[in-house]
Amino acid sequence: MNRKKVWWLWGGLDAIYVTWYILVSFIGGRIPFFSDIASAVDILPEHSVVQVYMFVFNLTLQVSIIISCALFLSQKTQVKWLVYLQAPLRLIFIVPSVSILLVGARAFPNYNIVFMAVLVVASEVVKVWSVRRYGQKS
Repeated sequence: MNRKKVWWLWGGLDAIYVTWYILVSFIGGRIPFFSDIASAVDILPEHSVVQVYMFVFNLTLQVSIIISCALFLSQKTQVKWLVYLQAPLRLIFIVPSVSILLVGARAFPNYNIVFMAVLVVASEVVKVWSVRRYGQKS
C-alpha cells in the first residue's frame, strides 16, 4: 500500500461522514451546521461554561473533518497534523474515522456500546498509525 491509497481511503471515509452528517440533518428538517449553531445560541446560555466549550470543540471537530477530507483527497501531507489534533476530539465525541461505524450504529439501534467504543478507539489507532506510516510523499 502507498500513501496515495491511504489518503484516498481516509479522505473517502471523511467524505462519507460529511455526507452522512448532512443527510441526517436534512432528514431531521435541519440545515447542516446552521441549525446546530442556532440551537446552541438559544440553549447554551442556560448551561454551564463546560457545555459551551464542548459545543465549540465539537463544532471545531466537524469543520476540521471537512478540511481533512479536502486535504486527504488533494493528497496534502500536511493533513497528518490535523489527524493528530482530531484524534482526541474524535474519541471524546465518539466520531469514528471509519465513518461506516456510524451508519451501522444507526441501522442496528441495539448495538453494544462498549463494542462500539472499542471500534472507535481501534479506528483512531489505525488511522494515526497509517497516517504516520505513510505520511511521507511517495
